[in-house]
Amino acid sequence: MNAVSFGPFAFDTERFAAIAGMIVFLAVASVLAHRVDDRLGRWSSWTALVGLAAARLGHVLQHSGSFATEPWRILAVWQGGFSWSGGAAGVALMLVVLFLSSRKLAGWATASVVAGVVATAATLALTSSGTQVPPVTSNFHSLTGAETTIGNNGRPTVLNLWATWCPPCRRELPMMAELAASTADVDFVFANQGEPSAKIAEYLRRENLDLPQAVLDPQLLLSRHYSAVGLPATLFLAADGTLAGSHLGEISREVLAQKIQELISEEGISE
Repeated sequence: MNAVSFGPFAFDTERFAAIAGMIVFLAVASVLAHRVDDRLGRWSSWTALVGLAAARLGHVLQHSGSFATEPWRILAVWQGGFSWSGGAAGVALMLVVLFLSSRKLAGWATASVVAGVVATAATLALTSSGTQVPPVTSNFHSLTGAETTIGNNGRPTVLNLWATWCPPCRRELPMMAELAASTADVDFVFANQGEPSAKIAEYLRRENLDLPQAVLDPQLLLSRHYSAVGLPATLFLAADGTLAGSHLGEISREVLAQKIQELISEEGISE
C-alpha cells in the first residue's frame, strides 16, 4: 500500500506529501523573510493556517449532510478529510491579500508556494508505488471456523486490518460495521491481525459489535502482503482482487463512503 513510515510514525502517502510540501513552503518563505522582507515569515505562517482551515472546510462543506448529524466530528482532523481544492483556494486568497499590499512581496511569496507545490508533487511521485498488488491467495478462517478467501469472488471488497489493542481501530469499527450493513454491491472483510479468536470474540461481544465477515490472520499475512506499515489499514480491492486504493490510519465516514463510491464507479456498478 502507499504509505511511509519513520520509526513508530506512519503516514498515508497523500498526507506525507502534504506535510512535506508545507515544510518546504515554510522553509523557503523563512529564507526569503531573512533575505527580502521579514513580513514574508508572518505571511507564510498565516497562509499555512488558512490553507489547512480552508482544506478542512472544503471537505466539510462537500459532506455537509453527514457532518450535520455529528458536528463535533468537524474537529476530528486525525481521521483525515481535507480538500486539495479548498486548500488551494485558501492559499490563493492569502496571495491576493499580499498582492494588494505589495506586488513585490507577492512575487516572492508565489515562489515559496510554487516550491511547496513542487515538493508535494515530487513526494507523491517518489512514495506512490506504481506496482500493482495482486490478489492474496491464502485462505483464512472466520471466527466461526469456516474457511474463506478474500477479494476473489467477483465483487469489490473493503478490507480492514485491525486489532483490539489499537485505539483508532476501536474508534472506527462501529462506524465501519454500520456502513457495511447498509452498503450493497461491496463486500466488507475485517481481518484481525495477530490475536487469538477467543480474545476477538470477547471484544466484539463486550462492545456489541456485529462484523459481517471477521477473519483471523494470526501470522499477519495480509499486513505483509499489502505492506501495511501500521494499523488500522483499510484496503479497497477491485472485483478481480487487485488493490485499487488504500487508507492508513483511522478513516472517517465521509472518506470511507467516498472511497467506496470511487471503487464502485471504477467497476462500473450501478447502484
